[in-house]
Amino acid sequence: MDKKTQTSPQTSHPAAADTLIADYQRVVEELQEVRQDQKQGQIDLEAAIERANALAAKAEIANIELNQIINTSVDGMFLVYQDFTVKRINDSLLSFLNLKEADALGRKCSELMASPWCGTPECPLTIILHKLPRIEMDIRRQKQDGTTVPFMFTATPFRGIDGELIGMVARLKDITERKYAENMLREANQRLEHLATIDGLTQVANRRFFDQTLEKEWNRLKRTGEPLSLILCDVDFFKLYNDTYGHQAGDDCLRAVAKAMDSSAKRGGDCVARYGGEEFVAILPATDAKGADRVAENIRLSIEQLGIEHKSSKVAPCVTLSLGVTTMIPSDAGSPLKLVHCADKALYEAKSSGRNRSIHWSDT
Repeated sequence: MDKKTQTSPQTSHPAAADTLIADYQRVVEELQEVRQDQKQGQIDLEAAIERANALAAKAEIANIELNQIINTSVDGMFLVYQDFTVKRINDSLLSFLNLKEADALGRKCSELMASPWCGTPECPLTIILHKLPRIEMDIRRQKQDGTTVPFMFTATPFRGIDGELIGMVARLKDITERKYAENMLREANQRLEHLATIDGLTQVANRRFFDQTLEKEWNRLKRTGEPLSLILCDVDFFKLYNDTYGHQAGDDCLRAVAKAMDSSAKRGGDCVARYGGEEFVAILPATDAKGADRVAENIRLSIEQLGIEHKSSKVAPCVTLSLGVTTMIPSDAGSPLKLVHCADKALYEAKSSGRNRSIHWSDT
């Protein structure tokens, strides 16, 4: 009985030992797996750090290149965030503002370039934030020396990596040369337009301008019910003047007559024009018959008083005019052509009755 009790533990010892060995081996394997995982984790971490460093280097290079691109632009450029603070500004704009970068970054855009639209719904950034894809306008800004410079202002949205709108990029292009060219072109067009309405010899209005003005005044006065008067005149015996003194002297004579007529028709709405050859015409808006006769007589006397010698004239020793005058109240029953026709009749009557006089023709 005692022997059995002593030998029983000896028979169970080998099994317990096997279990311990197995547990140990399992722990060793787990440790090896942990070490392997740690090693792989370290490798992955180092690779991730390397990639991050590479991306950071690329980002830094891209930032440097972006700065170079922005700063080599002759146009002023700046980046403004939603809170209206300037986050980036290039050298060209800094030079125009006479500021250093440190003095510009972080400040409100309104502090750098105050505009009438600042704080209003017309503010470009406010408009951009309301999803307008692009803004373009001509503006003027004053330099420190007081010089005003015209710019083309362009603003476009600026978005972050996630695509969210965070501000705007604005560009200011100096368009001084363009504006100069536009002004020169406008002035040239105005000169051409002026030349198209002026008689080259006498420098009063030409026939084309007379026709346009007469039509315009007829329609205007038809609405107001006011009278319209017309004076048609002719230099007496002008062909004989040319034959006697030559065409150069004839041109000088016509220039002197035109100048004297233009001085006699003094009101702003009056129009003196060369009708053709040695004929001239004066449009007198809102002028009644008495007023027109008075102007016609002033014109006749002013030409006579010039004292231009005309020894071939059959009415006077100097250059004179014959004038036909007519007055109408514009209406649908009449026409500008009828007004001219009546003035022509009056002129014919003045010439037929001795010249150097004015005749008023009434169609009523």
